[in-house]
Amino acid sequence: MTVTSFICNFPEIQEKNDNYYLFLGIISKLNSSEILEILDSCLSQDIFKRKILINKIAKTAQTWKKIDNDTIFKKTYHMFNSLDSYFKKESASIVLNTLCPYVSISNQNKLLYYFLQSNYKNNRKRAYIYLQTNWSPEYQMVVEKTWQDYNDEGIISLLVAKMPKEFLLKNFEDISSHLKEEDIDYDFYLKIIRNKFYARVVDDISSELKKLKNKDPISFIFIMRECGKKIDPSWAMDIYKGNPQSRKYLPRWYADMDLWKDILKKNQSILPQ
Repeated sequence: MTVTSFICNFPEIQEKNDNYYLFLGIISKLNSSEILEILDSCLSQDIFKRKILINKIAKTAQTWKKIDNDTIFKKTYHMFNSLDSYFKKESASIVLNTLCPYVSISNQNKLLYYFLQSNYKNNRKRAYIYLQTNWSPEYQMVVEKTWQDYNDEGIISLLVAKMPKEFLLKNFEDISSHLKEEDIDYDFYLKIIRNKFYARVVDDISSELKKLKNKDPISFIFIMRECGKKIDPSWAMDIYKGNPQSRKYLPRWYADMDLWKDILKKNQSILPQ
C-alpha cells in the first residue's frame, strides 16, 4: 500500500489520539504531488484531517513550485461546489486563500473575483483582507459591485483605503451609516476608519468637520494631520493642555504639522509646573 492510499483510506479521526498524531506525522512530509493525490479525500472527511491538511499547505506551499501550487489550486477550486457541507467548503476556501500568494496572477484574480461575489461572508472577508495589501485599480468595478450587492461592514476599511475619492463622495451617506457615533465611542478601530474616511474627502465635508472639531477635537487633529492641513496654534495648545490623556501622541502630531515653531513663538508655557 502506498502512503497516499493509506492516507485516503485512513479511519475517521474524532479526537487528538494516537491516530490523529499518526495522520499528522505522515502528512507532514508529503510533497506537492502527494498532497494533490489526497486532496479530495481529506477535504471530504472530518475536521481534524482537514485542519492537518490546511496547516501542511500553509507551512509548505511557499517552498513548492508555482506550477504545482496552481495544480492544487485548480483541483480545490473545481471541487468546491461538490463538497456537501458549509464547513467542508469553508476548509476548501481556506486552502485556496492559503495558496493565493503562491499561484499565478490569473488564478489569484480568479479567486479574488470568486470570493468577492461569493454568498459566503467569510470568503468576501478574505478578499477584503487580501486586497488591502495587494490592490490594483482593476478591482474597482468588482469591489463596487460587491459593495452594492452586500453592503458589508467589513468592506468599509478597503473602500476608504483604496477606492477613488469620487466613489467615497457618491457613497458618503451609505458608508457613514456603518460609522455611527454610538459605535465609534466604543470601538477605537472604527474611529480610525471614520477619521481616515473623512481625511480622504476633507475638502467636501465642512459641516461634518465643524461638528467633529467641537465634539472630538483629537479626531479632528488626526484628520488635519492625515491630509497635511494646518490648524490654529493657539487652539492646538488649548487642546494639548485640556487633554492630558492625549499627550503621548499630540506632540508628534504637532511636529508632523510643523506647529511647534508657531506655538513657541507665542511663548506659551508648555512644561508642567
